[in-house]
Amino acid sequence: MTTITRAWEAFQAAVAEALALHASKGSVAEIHDLLRHARELLDIIEEEIALESSTDLPASVRGGISDLRGQLAAVERVLVTRH
Repeated sequence: MTTITRAWEAFQAAVAEALALHASKGSVAEIHDLLRHARELLDIIEEEIALESSTDLPASVRGGISDLRGQLAAVERVLVTRH
């Protein structure tokens, strides 16, 4: 399993856990920590993709990180304002 794969799976798990905590009216601090961790995982994915730039990675893969950051920011706004 590659670093990108592990980071991607951890990113998905962090977002899912934040959503579950929000739904169960869990700790706001824990939700913030999970979302911060998700952002850090996106940084790792982006760094690993940059290391792979010598290969033929499609531009859509690199651009996908920006999309994920935007989606994560939207999730953060929803979770923080509703909690």
